[in-house]
Amino acid sequence: MPAKRDHQMLIEAARMYYLEGLDQGQVGRRLGLSRSSVSRILASARESGIVQVRIAGDDHISRNRDLEGQLMRTFGLREALVAETSASTTDVKCVAQLGAEVFARRAPSANRIGFSWGFTLGHVVEAIPRLSLHPNILLTPLVGGMPLLDSGPSGYINTQILAEKCGVVSERFDAPAVVESAATQRAMLSESSIRMAIARAAASDLAFVGIGNFGVQTSRRVLEAMNFNDQEMVEVVAAKPVGDVCGRFFTIDGVPLGPPASERVIGITIDQLAGIDIVVGIAAGKTKAAGTLGALRTGAIGILVVDEGLAAAVLALHSRGV
Repeated sequence: MPAKRDHQMLIEAARMYYLEGLDQGQVGRRLGLSRSSVSRILASARESGIVQVRIAGDDHISRNRDLEGQLMRTFGLREALVAETSASTTDVKCVAQLGAEVFARRAPSANRIGFSWGFTLGHVVEAIPRLSLHPNILLTPLVGGMPLLDSGPSGYINTQILAEKCGVVSERFDAPAVVESAATQRAMLSESSIRMAIARAAASDLAFVGIGNFGVQTSRRVLEAMNFNDQEMVEVVAAKPVGDVCGRFFTIDGVPLGPPASERVIGITIDQLAGIDIVVGIAAGKTKAAGTLGALRTGAIGILVVDEGLAAAVLALHSRGV
């Protein structure tokens, strides 16, 4: 419990920032603090419950605290948010709402926020309300665009939409997410603008990624876009991929696939993703159990947002030693 004086400081800073609409620099000048100190104070105000995020226009999403605790203990997660679902709500809607709440709570303390693409993540972006973020915060795609996907927007479209909602700058990633040959990947990675886009993605301190299950929805489209020949497809299937993050496939043990799959993606690697301070993995539906388990075992995911059916299925797979 913070001291009374510290507690009052949290309240004063939160009131100026959230109710009066001052930016962090203005709050700092009023309180005689640096911007970084104000950022930490606001984060403490949220963590202590002084500031509570509510998403306007949507019903409250109940959470399964038992499953959240099991996921955190089993996989060493920083946070787990598990949406309770009912006949009147869809898994995707509930998960998207919780993902939006994580963004609203975490984004004000970030400097650069990365986004991938996909069906569920697109719904998260739609659920995020208009927020007043510090204008120095940057949004950046973690991977090139995926125009062939009609099931969800590209990462660049996600960041454009969010930039307009939050009054911040969206960085560009002018490249396809997936190419059809290793030669094309080498040629594109020789371009300084693409190398810089990947470096910016890796420099994110907060990232939101969709988790795919091999052969399902967006993950199936990624596979199709890679345009493997018969021999390459045999090699990919023999490696036993279960899912993907940012177009990067991995096994049930969380091991990223090598060539030919790794030679088709223009974007951040799983190792680079693991280097980001906070990575929020988002998935919905029991069909994504194997992919989500594999993603957790990569060690890149720090916060997991799922529905209770998927959470239970992931824990069941893990307990069976899969």
